[in-house]
Amino acid sequence: METPQKESIGEVLKKYKESTGGNVPNETRISNPVVADGIPKPPVFNPQDFEKNMSKETDPDLMTSHEVIKFPSQGLYYHNKISEVKVEYMTSKDEDLLTTPSLIENGTVLDVLLRRKIKTPGINPEELLAGDRNAIILFLRTSSYGSDYTVNVSDPRTGNSFKAVVDLLKLRYKVVEERPDEHGFFTVQLPMRKKLVTFKLLSAGEENLIFKKSEAVKEAYNLEFSEFNTMKLKAHIMAINEKTDRSYIDKFVDAMPALDAYSIRKKILEVSPDVDMSYEFTAKDGYTFSTNLIVGIDFFFPNT
Repeated sequence: METPQKESIGEVLKKYKESTGGNVPNETRISNPVVADGIPKPPVFNPQDFEKNMSKETDPDLMTSHEVIKFPSQGLYYHNKISEVKVEYMTSKDEDLLTTPSLIENGTVLDVLLRRKIKTPGINPEELLAGDRNAIILFLRTSSYGSDYTVNVSDPRTGNSFKAVVDLLKLRYKVVEERPDEHGFFTVQLPMRKKLVTFKLLSAGEENLIFKKSEAVKEAYNLEFSEFNTMKLKAHIMAINEKTDRSYIDKFVDAMPALDAYSIRKKILEVSPDVDMSYEFTAKDGYTFSTNLIVGIDFFFPNT
């Protein structure tokens, strides 16, 4: 028996074409892809245009720079212990913000400015201590309008006021010797009631809420004066002889002798990290004296 001969590939293809009349099914045909005229072609790479566009992205005159501002608090009062932030320099757009009547009227202009200028992620300006905010505000002012600030100051001998130019770059951070405990609290012994009061420092946001609440209470009850200082003192106090009940603390403060209240406020001021606003002035006759610098509404709008 003869072994069948295997057909070559060429012979198989020839028979297949003859059986199909030379027509190959569509799915087996291979053709060159057709490119529609409407499809855009990729741009031709131009080294000169590329270099020009890149120079725009890296030109320092087209970018806003920043500085790192260290906190007077050294981060001791924050859970994340952050002690410095990146702060962007002010621009002309920020000047538009500072002159927005609605923001000035409702007292939020500085909050909005700080939210725009602080570039460290996760930082809420309202959660910062007042002293740390002051450090940032001082940087924004000096870097935008210079260090000279004209103020009216009173001669302590005569009470007569005169104009003086303050060099803001001479201001330094307060030296605070005492440190808070592991909870961020301090203690003070009351001279009259002999109680040990434990207190904390308030954030700028907490103080702002207390102020708004005190104004609302004044208006609601038609009071002749605001209870802001008393309400703020209550918020500072965390315990009295280890008693933490808020009702007890509130009643204790309401009945507290003025000397005890003064002792607490004095201690709060002593341990609060901040910019030292004391400044030495010279009267026209050469007499020198030190007093605290009072920042006015013109702080960001110096005379030009």
